[in-house]
Amino acid sequence: MIADFRYGFRMLVKRPGTSLLAIVALGLGIGLTTTMFSIVQGAFLRGLPFEESERIIHLGRVNVTDAAAANPNIQAVPLDDLKDWREAQQSFEELAAFQQRTANVTGGLAPERYRAASLTPNALHVLRVAPIAGRDFTAADAEPGAPAVAIISYRVWQSQFRGDRAVVNQVVRVNGTPTTIIGVAPDKFGFPQAQDFWMPLTIKLPEKRNGGDAAQVFGRLKREVSLEQAQTEFMGIGQRLSSQYPENKDLRPRLTPYVRRFIGNQVISTLLAMLLAVFGVMLIACANVTNLQLARAAERTREIAVRTALGAGRLRIVRQLLVEGLMLAAIGAGLGLGIAALGTGLFNRAIVDTVPPFWIDIRLDPTVLAFATGLTMIAALAASLLPAFRATRQDLNATLKDEGRANTGLHMGRFSRWLVVAEVLLSCCLLVVSGLMIKSVVVIGTVKYPYPASQIFVGNVSLDAKTYPKDEDRYRAFERIETALKSAPGARAVTLSTGSPENTGGNSIAIDGQTYAKPQDQPNVRRLTISPGYFDVLQVTKLQGRGFTSADTAAAPPVAIVSDDFVKKFYPDGNAIGRRIKIGTGEQAKWWTIVGVAPKLIALRDGQGNPETVYTPITQDSTTGITLLVLTGGDGTSFTSEARSAIATVDQDLVIGNPNSLAASYWSQTWAFRVFGSLFMSFGFAALVLASAGLYGVMAFSVRRRTQEIGVRMALGADRPGVVRMILWQGMWRVALGIALGIGPAWWLGGAMSQLLFNVTPTDVTVYSLTIGGLLLAGFLASVVPALRAASVDPLVALRRE
Repeated sequence: MIADFRYGFRMLVKRPGTSLLAIVALGLGIGLTTTMFSIVQGAFLRGLPFEESERIIHLGRVNVTDAAAANPNIQAVPLDDLKDWREAQQSFEELAAFQQRTANVTGGLAPERYRAASLTPNALHVLRVAPIAGRDFTAADAEPGAPAVAIISYRVWQSQFRGDRAVVNQVVRVNGTPTTIIGVAPDKFGFPQAQDFWMPLTIKLPEKRNGGDAAQVFGRLKREVSLEQAQTEFMGIGQRLSSQYPENKDLRPRLTPYVRRFIGNQVISTLLAMLLAVFGVMLIACANVTNLQLARAAERTREIAVRTALGAGRLRIVRQLLVEGLMLAAIGAGLGLGIAALGTGLFNRAIVDTVPPFWIDIRLDPTVLAFATGLTMIAALAASLLPAFRATRQDLNATLKDEGRANTGLHMGRFSRWLVVAEVLLSCCLLVVSGLMIKSVVVIGTVKYPYPASQIFVGNVSLDAKTYPKDEDRYRAFERIETALKSAPGARAVTLSTGSPENTGGNSIAIDGQTYAKPQDQPNVRRLTISPGYFDVLQVTKLQGRGFTSADTAAAPPVAIVSDDFVKKFYPDGNAIGRRIKIGTGEQAKWWTIVGVAPKLIALRDGQGNPETVYTPITQDSTTGITLLVLTGGDGTSFTSEARSAIATVDQDLVIGNPNSLAASYWSQTWAFRVFGSLFMSFGFAALVLASAGLYGVMAFSVRRRTQEIGVRMALGADRPGVVRMILWQGMWRVALGIALGIGPAWWLGGAMSQLLFNVTPTDVTVYSLTIGGLLLAGFLASVVPALRAASVDPLVALRRE
């Protein structure tokens, strides 16, 4: 075996160019595939960082009519159902629950808005997690009227308290309430997603079933119970509750592995599609190395025949060639791991500001390294086994009698030609998706908003329900906040709303005079609640009617403003002023009279909802969470300190969350397009380079092997242009066939990745045209050099060689 490795090393050094090409090809294939697998592993395959985390299951409710859907709407669980489930179930060790919320923290800390959660006292016990300082919640902490307590994250402990253990029993103000810190969570703990503060969840049953609060429920399966068995048990519990309580009619429990529930099937499908796509790069790399090994084996037919004649068995020679392939793959794997380490590091830096779920940990862990090792072994076998068996299957006597003729013996044959076609096919798929991604990134960078987004400051404020219990209290607070911001230095115009033009919720509506068979038939539109200065901040003028005024109070008739595309869609006659619309469904829905028409203000991403927008006055619509929009004279981000000072004069417990300029806020929300677009660009570039190199290698070898044949052709009268055309045709038909076969899979893959496209359709003609043109150009360049080399053959020299 040592002799095999020594000889294999000499053979690799003998042709350094070919060996380097194979190593680089395998390095790219293994490196990019390992990078993508480490992302998939860190995102959802590894699961939660807890003991036996695969047994942590989320429990929700779905409507029976929606249960069979690919992505059903999983609802939170009312506290009545949680109580009944706890009493009836036998599949889980215990059930716990949480509610996600925000925490405005002041007093002893720099004012900050944190992601927070309320947990049932047994939640950390279910997760098998204990505070590293202080204590866990107890049942007494969750009793109504109990003193407010909280557990803080390790990150907050380090950044705000410098790791001082005296933090335990320190009092801070959380949403205006004095709260005692009783514990510090372990490092990197952020359950349920990316939280920093945890408070006890009080279970207080409402007077009417399914009324009041709802919570997200999770539990730890018993070891002897499978998820399918637990689902069956809970279906029975759900049916009993449905027959017992009218409020539970047509509602059934749905059990889902925790990570899958909060990552989402759509994200998982996208990541798996990307992993499948990068396997294409790996296949191209293996095909490349296989062709190189076939070429090397073809040049070594006489050597192998001599070794066989001297007594070497077939398996002995196969082993030697496999050792050479393994050495190539091992060196390529080393290069690949370096690429993977660089790729995962860049990916982690790209997502650090997006606050990913706490369990996402992208790194080269033992599982990823085992995956890379497996890839290396597969690459070695795939690239070497076929050439080895073909090299040892030749006719020994014919090869030895050949006297060294280069045109006899082992030929690369049809298999090599079809490998090139397969490489081009895979490259076509990857280049189409890469092109779509590149265009998405370009579009993101060139989006033009119909308002000065870079000059508008944006931030979020949430009013605490205890401090501001009534609508009137909140309306007065909104007025004071707006007045304080207007007096701040640098503020030119101020408005409060429930979102920004690009970031808002939606509602179903009913047009007066139209009938709908069922609520689901009502159209959906965007919905924004705004104060009168909204359009002044955005520096746009209304097209028709009037804007909102101070007279549009809660006691006045409800009024609305709609966008011009709303009018075009629902009022073809162009007359919307004075018409009525109903927003929402059910008993709480009310009719609103349209008093104005505004321009369309969004640059909507394809497939992400309807652009039509309805605006309602903030004084006629109850809300606790508001978005501050302030038009400044320069960069909106620079207004942050002034905004915080102004808010503090209204209420010292109010905190501005996510302060930024509107343009920067939008840019940060497009991180997924940029990050995954960059990944696909690397996939496509690698595929194009490898496919071009593979075609060049096959054509160059073919010309070298056919030197005598080409010399004979030219001696018999073939001209140089004719030889060039012949060699070019042999290369270009493979490229053309690969493109033709690859267009269909490329179209399917583009559709599968549509969630990562920004204002670009999966069938974009420009992208397909550039891909086809690029592949044809690459194929031409890879074929023309061998063709010109063939045309430069001197017939006398070629014939004299033989």
